Amino acid sequence: MEELKDVIARNLVVYRKNAGLTQQEIADKINYSDKAVSKWERGDGTPDVTVLKQIADIYGVTVNDFLIVHSDKSAVKTRGKTRIAKHWLVGLLSFGLVWFVATIVMVIGLLIRPDLPIAEYAYIVALPASMIVAVVFCCIWGRLWMRALSVSALVWSLCVMIDVVFSGLSGITLANSWLIYVMGAALQLLVILWYLLRFFIKRGRANKR
Repeated sequence: MEELKDVIARNLVVYRKNAGLTQQEIADKINYSDKAVSKWERGDGTPDVTVLKQIADIYGVTVNDFLIVHSDKSAVKTRGKTRIAKHWLVGLLSFGLVWFVATIVMVIGLLIRPDLPIAEYAYIVALPASMIVAVVFCCIWGRLWMRALSVSALVWSLCVMIDVVFSGLSGITLANSWLIYVMGAALQLLVILWYLLRFFIKRGRANKR
């Protein structure tokens, strides 16, 4: 049993470092304290199967990967790097798809009627659309600060889109367009408060365990 604890502890450390995460970041993701994570990585205890499954999902491995001795540590590192590379590749492909669709819309619009606003503003609309993609992937794979950053980027890209598109369609420059950004600042404040609340809720849950 002690040998199994040591194997799990070593694998927990290796996979966490390969994922580029700290003990506190893992603790936040599974709603445990960093002291508990530290204890598991020292071999002073082991997480139950449910928690091991949570951690395995974060690292992109199976529970069985924590239970076996890996003779080739480079293979473990390669697996972690491959998982991260896949995440980046999927994200970049999704971003590229958004801008590719925007390009198609612009080209078709220019071919049919060059004066159509849809052609002129295709890329402006693609900006918040791509930020929505970023929010989705940050919620799936990213850390809490990444989620907050992506939501903030979405808020300001929406403000820019509303300002530019509305001004263009109306044919006039809005004298009070700055009010759009005041609204964005208010939303930004709500985003900050919301993620601060999420942070302290997670911290409180972790401390109770």
